[in-house]
Amino acid sequence: MATWLERLQTALDGYPSEARLWKAAEGELLVSGHAARLLACRLPGVEGNLFWHSPDLETPDKARPCLAGGGGFGGDRLWIAPEAGFIFTDVRKARRDPVLHSRLPAAMDPAAWRIVEDAPGHLQFQTQMNLLDHRTGKTISLRAHRQFDLLERLESLPRRIKAVSFAIRNQITCLQADPGAVAGAWDLLQLPPTGWLICPTVTPVPAPRSYYDPFGPRHVKCDRARPAVRFLIDGRRRIKMGLTAAQSTGRMGYYRRLGRVSSLIVRIFGPLPGEPYVDVPLASNAFFGGDAVQAYNDDGTFGGFGEMEYHDPAVVAGRDPAARSGASVTHVLVGPDAEIRKVGAELLGVKVA
Repeated sequence: MATWLERLQTALDGYPSEARLWKAAEGELLVSGHAARLLACRLPGVEGNLFWHSPDLETPDKARPCLAGGGGFGGDRLWIAPEAGFIFTDVRKARRDPVLHSRLPAAMDPAAWRIVEDAPGHLQFQTQMNLLDHRTGKTISLRAHRQFDLLERLESLPRRIKAVSFAIRNQITCLQADPGAVAGAWDLLQLPPTGWLICPTVTPVPAPRSYYDPFGPRHVKCDRARPAVRFLIDGRRRIKMGLTAAQSTGRMGYYRRLGRVSSLIVRIFGPLPGEPYVDVPLASNAFFGGDAVQAYNDDGTFGGFGEMEYHDPAVVAGRDPAARSGASVTHVLVGPDAEIRKVGAELLGVKVA
């Protein structure tokens, strides 16, 4: 009987850019040429995907429609901010019903990515996107690059922790646009429930910015002693939070207890306070002052997953620079709970619990 990973590979067969299965010393990463995604991560000691993927991908008659839809099929993907401009077709109507009035542009995802560099443990993709900001009627044409690189194991890890590490580099270049049009690279990694996303902050945050439904009493906790915001991902409540570039330390980690072992996904990136960030809640009429870090918990509407997200500063038509790039490093760790929590505290600078 085929494994879940083999079923995912089968689902990707027949697309112009074939999937790559990268074998690290201790695990595997599945790279989807279709939609330029890191779709799956496998490590010993855990039964399934350490990322989230749609169960439809493992069912032959459902896989192709799922892949055509873009946002729901899983892994790490690139979208373009602002969501309020490019994805919500009418902001005023979307404030009442954001699900009904959202439409993901196919040019953004799955997009027409092609491979421009291909080597063992290294892939670079390129595409062009023409997008409309529904708030302003302004259009922008972008060239986008995504680069994935498999990295060596962290030298400092205890022997009993298994790990896979990788780097992502995203770049967008404004080719043509109406004056004042904006666009920012937005990286989203989809996560399986249930666990806590830990976002260390520079100073204590009374409450992160809210995007959708109220957080409720359980899902968002703000620590003061060693400042951090903790966000519960359980697939049961549709909420989204945001932190500004000035608030974030540029690190976040997703921690889960998985029976005899625990897992931790640590992502390190580069927030730049003072640069233009353009993703803001639907309730806001602002165009700048957006968030650099976001977390999402789905309620089952799109599959019951969570997301750890970060933004790069935006290109603004008529201003330099015309190109923006950003990079992140991600370490996926599995091992005994006490050792995972200890390493997590060292990497994140706050308690993992």
